[in-house]
Amino acid sequence: MVVGENAKCLHDNSVSPSATYALFERNLGFLGVNISPTTIAAFLTMSLVGFVAHAQTTDNDQLQSDSLETLEAIGTSHYRTGDVVDEEATLSRVRLGREALVRSPTALAEVIARETGIQYRQSGGFGSYSTVSIRAASAAQTGVYLDGILLNSGGNPVIDLSTLEILNLGGVDVYRGGTPSQLGHGGIGGAINLTTLQLTADSDAKNRIRLEVGSHAQKGVQLSHQSKQGKWDVVAAASRRQSENDFQYLNKNGTPLNPNDDEVQRRENAYAKRSSALFRAGYKHRDDSRTDITLQFSARELGVPEWRNLPDNQSTYDTRTAQLQLSHIIDNVGGWNSRQNAYWHNDKNQFKDPESQIGLGAQDTTNRMRTLGAKSYWEYPGDSGTLGLSMDFRRESLVSDERMTDFADYDADRDKWLLTGQYTWFDSSDKWTLSPSVHWQSNQFYGNRRTGNTTSNDRSSAKEPGAQLGVAYQSDGPISVTANVGSYFRSPSFGELYGSIGLINGNPDLQPEEGLNADVSVVYTQSDYEFSAGAFVSDRDELIVTTFDSRGVGRPINSGKALVLGIELSTQWQLSEQVTLTSNLTWQSPKNLDRTADFYDKFLPGEAQLAWFTRAEYALPRWSVWYELDIQQRKFYDRANILPAADTTQHALGIMWRPQHWRVSLSAHNLGDDTVEDFNGFPKPGRTFSLNLTRDI
Repeated sequence: MVVGENAKCLHDNSVSPSATYALFERNLGFLGVNISPTTIAAFLTMSLVGFVAHAQTTDNDQLQSDSLETLEAIGTSHYRTGDVVDEEATLSRVRLGREALVRSPTALAEVIARETGIQYRQSGGFGSYSTVSIRAASAAQTGVYLDGILLNSGGNPVIDLSTLEILNLGGVDVYRGGTPSQLGHGGIGGAINLTTLQLTADSDAKNRIRLEVGSHAQKGVQLSHQSKQGKWDVVAAASRRQSENDFQYLNKNGTPLNPNDDEVQRRENAYAKRSSALFRAGYKHRDDSRTDITLQFSARELGVPEWRNLPDNQSTYDTRTAQLQLSHIIDNVGGWNSRQNAYWHNDKNQFKDPESQIGLGAQDTTNRMRTLGAKSYWEYPGDSGTLGLSMDFRRESLVSDERMTDFADYDADRDKWLLTGQYTWFDSSDKWTLSPSVHWQSNQFYGNRRTGNTTSNDRSSAKEPGAQLGVAYQSDGPISVTANVGSYFRSPSFGELYGSIGLINGNPDLQPEEGLNADVSVVYTQSDYEFSAGAFVSDRDELIVTTFDSRGVGRPINSGKALVLGIELSTQWQLSEQVTLTSNLTWQSPKNLDRTADFYDKFLPGEAQLAWFTRAEYALPRWSVWYELDIQQRKFYDRANILPAADTTQHALGIMWRPQHWRVSLSAHNLGDDTVEDFNGFPKPGRTFSLNLTRDI
């Protein structure tokens, strides 16, 4: 959590305004995007060389084909009813398997953001507040799911991914610019579906222990077990990870134009301690029927640093999360397949600043958030297509209690219905796929604000229809094309409607944010080479921003319009049996079109306009060495674009040794020891090292 003088900036960066766009002209310069010619040339040259090398080779060595397919298959399992079937999905998507997640288990958000169109923001070192955004949509406009069930809620609109243990996940699916009907809710940015650990193909029981040590007193241990007995299969995991995050950095003391008071210091009160546990059990009744139960728990203790870096700062932000999900699959019911879900999510966070060291006054605020719901998904596979229907009902609630004053308490509830229907049609040649869908959402809000002995009641309702259309074409050769268009929305959070934090008061008359997205992509695939290129545009309106009156009192309102346009390029090249090269580049122009303020034609804050990630790996049977390059260019902290963030170029290097039953990994990140601040005044660590040892028993 980041609080204090940056609170308004963070609010602007997460759910706020829109930004403008002045349409295409002759070159990129008119957009104010300073893209290095070397950067573009390097990426395009690498991709072009791979394309030319393989364009005339349609029958490559089968060993290379098997190698690439094995790489893609890691961490995946067969489809079950309710899963998103890649062959039927037209959305721009990427799948991160188990191997990619455990390769560098530091920050889940960072691993996801290596893909095109995705960026992340983190307030400090290990365990600190971190979120992801897709195609310049805010974190609140990006749906995060756990095994197909939405985690975002009215009380918890932004999912802090640092509260989730990356080692408890079996895979991550990212959908850019749209949401599959199996997931249901339509986010403006898209969707991220986290899948918990599942039993692998191994039939024998497997126990695993993982130990880690690293810079800034980082250490951790994880134990996991998976086994199968008859019709039962079980996965369990528990972990404890922590870091002091006492890294050195240059403290400019809030005066960036005055170097005389700059001082190298160690970060104070930035510690993070996180414990997590996962239990998952499944029972296979028969081939067409299965029941699963998943219970996940996480607890995090977090120190909250501030820009002055006071050594006596005692502010804390502690979180507790629990998710219980039940799933029952029964197929072949009159030709229909179905999955029924019941779920309960419980979150609690407490922010304590009794000495008013952060800057918003003395606080001891506890928020308790709960979601209880049921979801029913049905699909009917026919000769020429599949019909899918989904219905989801949720009761979301929040109780906010400020112990140091009785003028900021409130509670809120929301009843939410969501209906989705989709038909995926295939032509007889299996070249064309057409996938229209419609969704309808109904929200009923109930809010109570308590001021002393006075209680005010607020009621509101909203109904939001939407539609989506996807088209895909697979040629007889290596070319495939997809295109999508759809309308999406985000309902305001409880805090925006009813909250009262400092000098910001809620607005119960807020309307949902709206978005119209469209994209097209082309993929060229050979046995050991893949190149994809895509373009997207998103027109957003009714964005929720905070305005301040002459007294300095803020209030969220529907104001602002944004247009975001971008290009995504990705390549994966298996140069040989040992060498793999992956590179992802995103250029985007997210601009504010709000003419009612002084932010017209300004870039949306917090979003780099150029992001390029490249990874090269040399692998032998027991050894592998890898190198990563991460470039971020042209980003602003504020809506007025007065505070630019520094461009960053980070290098990482690692080596892995895999003797029998062991895996030993040593890695170094940010080799240049550069200062990186995703949030103004909140630096991330410089050069860091980590050592991980994994043992299968």
